[in-house]
Amino acid sequence: MKIRTSYFYQIRNFNKNMIPMSTALWDPAWFHANQGPNHIFYDARKILNGTRLNPIIEAGAKCGQQEPHLCPCEEKDYLRCSFLSNYRKNLEEINFDKMIADLQTFAQFYQEKHQIEDEIIIVLIVYEAPGNMCSERAPLQEYFTAHGWECKELDYPINNLASIKHLPFDF
Repeated sequence: MKIRTSYFYQIRNFNKNMIPMSTALWDPAWFHANQGPNHIFYDARKILNGTRLNPIIEAGAKCGQQEPHLCPCEEKDYLRCSFLSNYRKNLEEINFDKMIADLQTFAQFYQEKHQIEDEIIIVLIVYEAPGNMCSERAPLQEYFTAHGWECKELDYPINNLASIKHLPFDF
C-alpha cells in the first residue's frame, strides 16, 4: 500500500488501484452521488467514491475552519499560516498506528475483492491543486513522512485505463 495526495478534480483520472479518501470537512456533492456525506459508491468507471478518512477530518475540524473555501490568514504559506500550523499539530493527536492498520486492512480487502494486481494507493484528497500553497496537502505529506510512510503527490498525468474497452475482470 502506498499513500499519496491529490485533489477532487483528479478522481476522474484514477485507476482501479487508487482509492480516493477525502480529508475535507465538506466534500463536493458529486463525491457522494448527491446522496449525503455517508454515501459510498462506484462511479461509472468503477472507481470507489465517498470514502472519508475520519481521523484526518477530525483533526481539521479542531482548527475551527468554518468554510472550506475561506482561509483564516493571508500568508498562503504552510509554515506561517495559523490554520495550517494548527492543523499539523492536531494531526499528531491521531493514533497513527491504528489509522495505518485500518487503512492496510481496508486496502487488502479491496485488493482481494476486486482482484487487483497493482499495489493499492490510498489517495488523500484535498480541494486545492498542487500549486496552491494554502492547502492541507503539505501538512499531510509531512505528517505521514514523519511517521515513516512516503507521502507525496500522485504523478501526473495519471496513466489510466479509461481507453480500454474490455477489462480483464468484472466488478
